[in-house]
Parts: sequence; C-alpha cells; structure tokens
Amino acid sequence: MKKIFVLLALAISAGAGAANIHGVVLGVDGKGAAEPLVGASVYWLGATGGVTTDNQGMFLTARSAASSKLVVTLFGYRADTIAVGSTVEHMEVRLAVSDYSLDVVEVYGQQKGTSISRVKAITTEMISSAGLTKLACCNLAESFENSATVTVGFSDAVSGTKQIRMLGLAGAYTQMLDESRPVMRGLAATYGLSYTPGSWMESVQISKGTSSVLNGYDAITGQINVEHRKPTSPDRLFVNAYLNSDYRGELNVAWASQPAPALHNVLLLHASGDPQMVDANGDGFADQPQAQQINVADRWLYTFGSGAMLRAGVRFLAEDRQGGQVSFDRKADRSDTLKYGSYIANRSLNAYAKLGIPFGSGQRSSAALVADYALHEQKSFFGQKIYNGTEHSAYLNGLLQLELGLRHSATFGLGLRGDFYEEEYSFGAKSVANLSYLLHENELVGGAFGEYTFSIEKKVTAIAGLRVDQNSLYGTLVTPRVHIKYDLTETLAARASAGRGLRSPTVIADNIWMMASQRDIVAKEKPKMEDAWTYGLSLIKYIRVDNQEKATVSMDFFHTSFASQLIADQEVSGNQIWVYNLNGTSYANTYQVDVNVEPVERLGIYATFRYSDTKVQLREVGFARKPLVDRFKGLLNVSYATKFNKWMFDVTAQINGQSRLPNSRHVPGVTDGYSPAYPMFYAQVTKRYRALEVYLGCENIANYMQSNPIISAANPSSSDFNASVVWGPLMGRKFYAGLRWTM
Repeated sequence: MKKIFVLLALAISAGAGAANIHGVVLGVDGKGAAEPLVGASVYWLGATGGVTTDNQGMFLTARSAASSKLVVTLFGYRADTIAVGSTVEHMEVRLAVSDYSLDVVEVYGQQKGTSISRVKAITTEMISSAGLTKLACCNLAESFENSATVTVGFSDAVSGTKQIRMLGLAGAYTQMLDESRPVMRGLAATYGLSYTPGSWMESVQISKGTSSVLNGYDAITGQINVEHRKPTSPDRLFVNAYLNSDYRGELNVAWASQPAPALHNVLLLHASGDPQMVDANGDGFADQPQAQQINVADRWLYTFGSGAMLRAGVRFLAEDRQGGQVSFDRKADRSDTLKYGSYIANRSLNAYAKLGIPFGSGQRSSAALVADYALHEQKSFFGQKIYNGTEHSAYLNGLLQLELGLRHSATFGLGLRGDFYEEEYSFGAKSVANLSYLLHENELVGGAFGEYTFSIEKKVTAIAGLRVDQNSLYGTLVTPRVHIKYDLTETLAARASAGRGLRSPTVIADNIWMMASQRDIVAKEKPKMEDAWTYGLSLIKYIRVDNQEKATVSMDFFHTSFASQLIADQEVSGNQIWVYNLNGTSYANTYQVDVNVEPVERLGIYATFRYSDTKVQLREVGFARKPLVDRFKGLLNVSYATKFNKWMFDVTAQINGQSRLPNSRHVPGVTDGYSPAYPMFYAQVTKRYRALEVYLGCENIANYMQSNPIISAANPSSSDFNASVVWGPLMGRKFYAGLRWTM
C-alpha cells in the first residue's frame, strides 16, 4: 500500500511537459438545444491523425507546433476550423446541424462487443450495444454471458433469483449504478438484476476494484454502471419482441420525442411473462417460476441556454412470480405443509433528478446536484417461511468539479443517504431466535468526499480519493482509495489500485437462498459492518499490424481481504443455518487474462479465462474454500458479419469450473465435495433489413443441467429439504426468436 502512494507522489511531482488543449464539442440544433457530441473528429489543420470525443463530448489533444488551427468535424454537422491562441488551455466548440439532408444514411462498422477502456485509470471492461445484442440479453443479469469478469447463476432452485459474482465474491459487494447514480440497494438488490431490460441499455461498464469514492463507500469488488437509451436518441421509436421455446414472451418499446426546443424525452416500456412451469428433470418442481412483469420508465432532459442541463426521471415496476411444486395451487394449498410453493411479489417506484451547471473560464468546471428516491416493497413466502419487507431510500449528492490547470483537476462533495426498513420474517409455528439480528435497522449516512486527478497525456493518470462518513449504526467511516495508470509505451499500459470498501449487510435480502430450505435461520450475533481492502494490478498490450490495431491482450490480478464479514453458514448443522460475524481470515484472489483479436475484417474473436481462489474461516469446517464459488471460467466468443452487416453470426463457448459444495454429509450423492466442471454453448444469427433486425438463437445448446438440484424434493416438509445448493444450469436447451425495429 505504501509503495502505491509513493508511486502516486512521484507521478504528481513529475516535471512539466508539452501543453495540451482540453475541450468539449456540443451540437446545436435549429431550435438552439445543445448536446455533447460523441465521436466528433478533432485534428490540427494539415496534420495527420487526431482524436475523437468521448461519451461526454470531451477531448484532449497536444498542441501542434506546425499549426494553430484546430478542425472539428462530425457527419450531420457543419465542420468548423478554429484559430487557437497560445494561451488557450480549454475550449468549447459548438457545431451547427448541417443544412444538407439525405433521405437515408447507413453507416456500417464492426463494433467490439467487449473491450477494456484505453483511457480510464480504473480497470474498466466495456460491454457495448453490439455486445448486448450478441445473445438474447433479456435483462441485465443475462448481459454477462460473454464476460468472465462477472459470473451469473441462480441463488436457489425455487425462486428463479439471479445473482452475480465478481472477483470471486457475491454481487452484494459490487456497487450498482444507473448512469452514475447508486441503485439496487438493500431489499431492491435481491431481484434488481432482472429488472433492467436489455433493450433499455446502451452499454455496461464494469469497473474492477474499489472504484471511485464519489458515489459512496459500498464498492468492494467494483462498480457496474448501466447507460440507458437517451432522451436525445436519434432513434425515435424502437421496438423489440422476443419469444422462446418455453413460451416466455417479451415486448420492449422506446419512444423518444422533443416536446419543446430545449426539452427531450424518452419513454421506456417493458412487459414480459413466463406462463408455464417446466419440469425437465422430473423432480416435481418447476425449473423456473411462472412470472409476469410490467416495467415503465420516463426520462427527461432539459437544456438551459447557459449550458446547464437538468435530467429527471421516474420508474415503476410490478412483478409476480410463483415457483415450487408444479402441482402447487397458491390459494388452495397455501396452508398445506405437505406441499411446497413459493410466491414473490415485488413493487418498486423510483424518481430522480440530476442538475449539472458548467462555469468558469471556458466552462471548464461544473457543479452538480443528484437527488434520488426509491420505494421497494416485497411480499413473499417460501413454503412455511414468510418474508415481507418495505424499504424507503433517499439519496442526495452535491459535487463541485474544478479544473485546476492543464494536468490537475479535483472533485469535492457532500452526500446524504437514508434507508428506512420495515421487515417481517417468520417460519410457520417455529420461534425465531434473535429475530432482530436478522432484520435491518433504519440507517442514516452523511459525509464529505474529495478526489484529485493528475494526468500527463499518453503517460500517467493518477487518482487519489478520500471520503469520511458518519453512519447512524456504525459511527465514523473513513474510505481512502487510489488508482494509477501508467503508459509504459504507446502500446503497453499498466494500472494499479488500492482502497477500502464498506457495506451494511441486509441479512435476508443478501442471502435469499436461506429461504429456500426447511432449515432454521439462527442469528448468533448482531451483524457488524462489512469491511475489506481490495488491491489490483493490470497490464494491457495493444498489438498493431500495418498501423492498424489488430489485437489486445490484458492480464489482471485482484486481492480482497476482509477485516469484517457477515457469514451465512449451512455447514454447522444439518437442520440450521447460522449467521455470524467473521472470526478469522477471509480473502478472494482473482486472476484473469483477456484476448481480443480481429484477424480479418468483420471477424472478431474474444477469449478470456478467470481463476478464483476464495477462502473463508467457518465455524465447523475451518479455513476452507467458500462454498458454491466456481474456481474458474473460460470463454470463447467468435463473431462474424457479412458486408454492410446484412448477416451477423455469434457463437459462444464456456467452460465453468468446479465449486466446493457445502459439507458433503449434508449433500446426498457427493463424494469428493466438489461439483463437476461443465460446458455451456450459445449461438445466434441476425439478419438485417435496413430498419429491421430479425434474430434466431439457442441457449445451452448441449442441454447441460444440474441433476437433482433440490435435496429431498420428494419430501419438501422434511428438515432435509434444501433448494439452495445450486452450482449449475437449472434449465435445459432453449431456442428463441425475436426482432428489433428502429425508426
């Protein structure tokens, strides 16, 4: 840790270099509304090469000795040539919409589905819009099938709940963001991955390690940020329809409009249903629950003449799902202890507003205010276990971003968050010991934070962050973090990071699998705040052939060590699950290699392999591998598109490693204590007709399924019944078809 801070100090004290120009490119339509332009070309007149603007319309270019005129172009806008004075460090360029118009313009290109960010100091994996359409990707949980960084599985064999793992640890340790706004917290996190439709998303960014301090102290293994369709999207109407061989149907609609010159809106609609219970393994239990979901979001953008922007939105969701025995009738059999069924009803409401105000010379600095409110209500039962909960969450974050010079910038802010809970848990006629330890108390957090960035173009970027929070349950919390990116050569870059992460556990919501058994849940002590340090190193190499980038190879290693952790342990007793605080060592080591190759035009090959070593001190077993965490994952994706992307083909193969099962004496049929490694195969073909895309595909082509995922399925009222030991696929081969229509 000390060496990293010394490296940062050396980087910050480096001598001055060539002057750079920072800037932003805005597009102005005929009604005066301005919006950052992504992908605009910026180059010096008469020079070769140049740069393009990022997803915020920003660019950074070294001053040219041969020319003082900067050219800015983007198709659909009037090009501009600007004389840049010797003292100018920052500039704002506004491009007007071109007077020329064409009936149809089609631009074709092969976009990488998954890549590693070239510019971010934090190791960040990018899943593009192309990556999100390589598979059916019905929701956020299913968007990681072409990634080894994030592994997705089921929490149990009853509820259909999807859970992720990142850096060898449960998804609860990964902070979820919606366009840099914290979401899916507390009770909402349990099923939240299934509540972000794939067709609503533009891209997903996966930041490994402790990430930034600006949005809280929660990120221990990383952050996952989702970018949605924008109100300013040129696609005025988008429709996606989907149907699979299990009769799951889905309809998504995105409608963008401009009610006023400075006002843009996008309305997002989703409806889906799983109408039938499929029992492919014949154990009497549905492989996935029946479910119906309605999801509506309305997002707005208002642009002020001064350049300030106000973004606001509201979202409502309602979902019902019923699982368990295929013969279970929710109304007639609810009180029958010899039958087993589950029912989960989730309702949520979210509203937010984000105000950004640029100011200062060239509007290089800015102030922002983010406000968010979320209500999540859950009613559920799993057999005789009942869990109901309501959570009100409020979030307020104020930020001040200052450009302090050519190489220096800083962000300061204040944050306030409140989470208010009402929870109910019962287990039939049985008494629940230490019930209050299982239920989360109301929590209020207020704090201040700062983040300093130092950069030398094409050389080094260093970020040092610190936040101090006062928590109503856990007292004063200090969170330091540091990230360094160093460009060793033009084609070789190294990154290092270190930082602390903290999170307040919500016992049942974090471990919903505990509900899917007949075991008593016994809280042995009051939960402490979870506390961990994560360290990371990565190296990325860009390989060029004939001045074209043909391949990238990246390697990274991350280590997470817990000082405090909440353990849900089903290996202490055959009929109990113990919940207690860590007393000993708990860590996770993750090694990963990614290779992205484009050997010929329109052919992309992506291969990745990840190995995880996750161990924890358990009461009875001792220091051992954390159960149900796979050792490794290997993945190969091959994509090919014909000329003009008329046909697109995607094939994915996975190999998923063994995981240690809970003590084999409690898992019938297990001899060596580990699940087998298993393969998964996916394929999809897409045909494009101008504004219409039609796609056909197959998931789990080899029809591999975990055999007997439910222990004692024939006798669900016995204390041996356990549906939580899930390590593999619960559903077999699935064909699907769909269409995407864009206007």
